[in-house]
Formats: sequence, structure tokens, C-alpha cells
Amino acid sequence: MALRLGTVTTVVASSAAAARDILQRHDAAFSGRFVLDGTHVSAHYTHSMVWLPASSPRWRALRKVRSGELFAPHRLDMHQSLRQEKVHQLVSHVAQLARESAPVHVGRLAFTTALNLLSSTIFSTDLADLDDRHVKPGEFESVLAELNVTVGLPNLSDFIPEVAWLDLQGVRRRIEGLFQRLHAMMDEHIELHMRARAAGEPTKKNFLDVLLDYRNTDDNQGFERQTLLKLLSVSIFRVLC
Repeated sequence: MALRLGTVTTVVASSAAAARDILQRHDAAFSGRFVLDGTHVSAHYTHSMVWLPASSPRWRALRKVRSGELFAPHRLDMHQSLRQEKVHQLVSHVAQLARESAPVHVGRLAFTTALNLLSSTIFSTDLADLDDRHVKPGEFESVLAELNVTVGLPNLSDFIPEVAWLDLQGVRRRIEGLFQRLHAMMDEHIELHMRARAAGEPTKKNFLDVLLDYRNTDDNQGFERQTLLKLLSVSIFRVLC
């Protein structure tokens, strides 16, 4: 079955036979994902395995880094105590709220715990506070929350690509501004990390160290600063949102 959503043709696998053809026989051809217009800002979609086609060299390179370095069994084992610590902090905070008969905002606590686990794994530092009853949410949390809402907005440009360049709803402009703020915050952490390495301080063996030390076996080149920023920001956004 085919649907016309604007000027975009969408094929729906409405039978078991059609689903089998798509998911089993021609899975490689259909393994790609529709790229939302908003993600074209600064070509962010080219730095995410979610949107890149599995046949592209960049997708294979990112997969190699993630499977061979970031998510290798020995790396995950190294961070086991960190995961246990974050879960313990979450349980302790919920217990404290229970003793005070205070409401528990499950969604926010889950988001904050995931964010801190991810940021501690990448930067070796927390980016949010579980207890926000007396302080406003940090800018990092606010930007990610707004990005999640903005990217999920129905966008006319996704249904009528011919008018995408007009950005009639301003989605691209909003996403670009949010990513600029996100990049600025992350760039500070990267800069501090690189200064510490340059000063001869021992590495913390976090994911950022892995990415900074990575060298492609084909050309012995590492990640450029902007590539690193986009890769980390898109990865954090996709994991948390």
C-alpha cells in the first residue's frame, strides 16, 4: 500500500508477505531512515548512525569505533562501578523524597540519571543535579529538552521538500540555535580535557579520551574538533531523546 503525504510517497508493508520482503529479503536496501529536514542543519545527520545508510563509509567507520572501542566488553566492564554509582544515587534520592513525602517526578529523574551516566562516561563529570527542588534545571538539560520537542514537531518541509529551503515554520533556525548552544557547552568540556592532557595529567580513560586517541587504520587520522563536537552532541541527543 502506498500513501501520499504531501509530495512524499510512503510505502506501507500491510501484509505478512510484504513485511517479509522488506525485513528479510531486502533488509539492506531498506535499512536506511528518513532524514528529517531539521537534522540537515550543519549536516548533523552525517554524524549519526541513526540516519546514515549502512552502506556508507562513515557509517562503517562510526560502527567500528563504537563496537571496537566505546562499547567493547572491556570498556563496559571498566564503567560498571560508575553505572552502579548512578543507580545508587537515584535510589537514595527517591528514598529521601519518600521520607519527606515529596512527589517523585519519575520522567525527570530517569532523564537526569541517564544524562549523568552518559556525561560521566564521556567527560567524567555530572551535567545535572537529581535534586532540582531548589534550583532551576541546568542549561544542558533545558537545551536537550527543547531539542527533543523541536525535532519532534510536525514540519511541512518533511512532507513537501520543495519548500524546505524556505523553512516556513522556522524549525531549522530553532534547531540550529539549540545545537550551537549545545556545542558551546560541550566545547568547554572538550577544551578543559585537552588542556589537561597537554599539561601531562593522567587520562581518565573516558569515552572522550578514546575518541581523542582514535586513529583511522586507513589514513591514521583522528577526529577533527568540529566532527568530534557533532558526533558527541548527536549521540547524546539520540540516546537521551
